[in-house]
Amino acid sequence: MKLLTKSTFYFLLLSLVAMVAGGALLYFTIKKVIYRQIDESLITEKTIIEDQLKQTDTIPDFEANFGHQIEVKLLSYQVRNYQSIKDTDIYDPDSDSFIPYRYIYSKGNNVEKKGFIITIYQTLSEKNELLQDISLYMFFLFFSLLLISILINYLIARKLWKPFYDSVRIAGKFDIQGDKPLDLPETDIVEFNQLNVVFDNMTRKMRDDYLNLKEFSENASHEIQTPLAVIRSKADLLMQQKNLNKDSLNLVKSINEATNKLLKLNQGLLLISKIENQVFHEKKKVSLKRIAESGLNNYKEIMQLKKIKVEIDSTDEAMVEMNEVLADVLISNLLSNAVRFNVDGGFIKCHIDDTFLSITNSGFPMTTNPEDLFKRFHKYSEHSQSVGLGLSIVKKISESYGMSVSYTCSDSIHKIVLKYRQHVSYMG
Repeated sequence: MKLLTKSTFYFLLLSLVAMVAGGALLYFTIKKVIYRQIDESLITEKTIIEDQLKQTDTIPDFEANFGHQIEVKLLSYQVRNYQSIKDTDIYDPDSDSFIPYRYIYSKGNNVEKKGFIITIYQTLSEKNELLQDISLYMFFLFFSLLLISILINYLIARKLWKPFYDSVRIAGKFDIQGDKPLDLPETDIVEFNQLNVVFDNMTRKMRDDYLNLKEFSENASHEIQTPLAVIRSKADLLMQQKNLNKDSLNLVKSINEATNKLLKLNQGLLLISKIENQVFHEKKKVSLKRIAESGLNNYKEIMQLKKIKVEIDSTDEAMVEMNEVLADVLISNLLSNAVRFNVDGGFIKCHIDDTFLSITNSGFPMTTNPEDLFKRFHKYSEHSQSVGLGLSIVKKISESYGMSVSYTCSDSIHKIVLKYRQHVSYMG
């Protein structure tokens, strides 16, 4: 959830609680005022009736004067003074419903020490309708104020947070290979200026570290490549010497094999470093099917020598957008493993469709977890020509283009699946 959305949600939640509490308080306050006015009216009417009863024993038609339902009873005995005001519901046969009333019940004595009981009923229907109208108006008023306040809060927050989002967007587009510094927006908010300073210092440090690492990798690779090439050429010259005995020749061969292994190791690590540093940023549409067919053709002589049967099942060109060099390295490493670690008289099955490419081949049973081969320097076997970087390079390339690669082995059957596109189903 975005920060602006979350802050608006909390503002809405707290505003609803505050407005509900405020609305309830206002409702009960208005109700209390109305009931107090009714009570004062009932007390006033009761007082007038008491004064009349104390002056005369007759009971005038008070209901006609006050417009309320009034009951007055004269008693022949003395009663204790008592007064209470309560609510009640009285059944109305005309409307076949109960009507709410507020009534006062009072006992007293006249000058002749004779008691009387006064009961005055005042309907609450009009007052309740008034409360309902007030409640409805309050609801629409509070709801309108809530919407307006949310809108104002959202607009103000969006304007205040705009420099932050601009800085995040610009920092997200930072290209470590470029030489342009971040052009962060200026703002009058101190915290955002501090954030911009952090962004700027961080990207400058990343750029410097990247350049230093890149320079070190290139220099180290170049400096290592040169003496290795010299060692290999000298070893080749030694192998051509006719006066070498068998033991010396074996030693020179071992030196030459170790040199070749170091060369491959150096090239593999350099390639991984370039992939991680996004050196291969050029992209174009390439056909993995064409690359796979070309790669299998390159291993034609080796496969014929080992009598490996090849089968290609293709239903799609497998067009993907990626760097052409990396695409060739990706497929070549997969095919190389399938050929080099195959058995004599084995097979290779290559399946290609619109979502994935799979290579299934015969080989030797594995004693290690196949997924571990994607880690650097993990080997399928102690083969002298293996440096343990082939599948690590495959993993790096696939991850850099959002692909997934998996390796499974069942007995002596090996299978690698490169998934380069999510399956899309079309509904007819």
